[in-house]
Order: sequence, then C-alpha cells, then structure tokens
Amino acid sequence: MSIQQESNLSKQSTIYSYTLMKRYYHSLYKIVLYYMTLVLVVFYKFDPSHWLPLLVSFPLILIFHTLLIRAYFHFTIGMAMRGWSYRWGIFWAGFLPEGHASVRLVTKVQLHLFFIGLALILILYPWIPRTWLIHLTIFHCWMILPRLWMLLRFQPYRKAGLVKITSKETSCYIQ
Repeated sequence: MSIQQESNLSKQSTIYSYTLMKRYYHSLYKIVLYYMTLVLVVFYKFDPSHWLPLLVSFPLILIFHTLLIRAYFHFTIGMAMRGWSYRWGIFWAGFLPEGHASVRLVTKVQLHLFFIGLALILILYPWIPRTWLIHLTIFHCWMILPRLWMLLRFQPYRKAGLVKITSKETSCYIQ
C-alpha cells in the first residue's frame, strides 16, 4: 500500500467506542402487557356504536406525532431531521433516530411530544365528541408513556449518553 493510500484511509476511518450502560429488551412479556393494557383501557365501558373513533385514533395520533416532531426540529434546531427516519416498532413507532442519538435530545423530543400533544388534544375538547377525546388521549398516552419510562431510566447518563433504538431493545451507551 502506498503512503498516499494509507493517509487517505486514516482520514476516512473512524473508530467508535461505546460502553453499554443499560439495555431494555422488548420481551414477549412486556409486549403482551403493553397490548393488554391498551385492550383493557379501550374496552372498559366500551360502547359498540363508537367503532370509528377506535379505528381512526391510532393513525391520527401517528400523523399528529409526525407533524409535531417535524415542527419541533424545524423551529428549535432549525435543520432537517438528518439521522432520523420513520420506523415501525412495538414501543417505538414514528420518527426515531436511525443510530445512536443523544439521550438528552431524544428525551426532550419525547417530552415535548407528550405535553404539546396532550395540550392540543385537550384544546379540542369543546369541538370534538367525548369518545373521540378519550380515544385520542388513550392512544397518545399509550404510545408515549413507555418511551418516557425507558428514557427517564437513562437520565443518569443524559450528559454523555447515547440511545440506540432497535426493534428488539432500547439501549443506552456512553462514549
């Protein structure tokens, strides 16, 4: 190998060294518990004549979350969402970091998503029927609360911590 090839290789090479601090597996037990909670809450005192809010609330919340996250990145960071993509998962669905992302940033995005989303749903209170309000609130909280629980468990590492979200686990690393 020539000297020029070696210098080009060293300029292009990057070495990442992360230390795993915590990992939460998305086990079958947690997944069943997650969905059973939704079923129990949604069908508690369920009126069979109100199927439309049940079927439409989840897709509406996904669209709503997508718009809020895009607006958050546009107005706070002022840049495109590089490194974030739309993904499907059990506990994580929507715009998520593709690789490692700062614990602080992901927590901040999810907290803003939770509070702004809840406030906007509650602002609609005078204009939408009660069943729609209840279903939108249930699906919103059902999607966000497990994320916040995992992220708040990573808070001791918020300064240097990085979150990696996959379909099987959510992990926290430090550099």
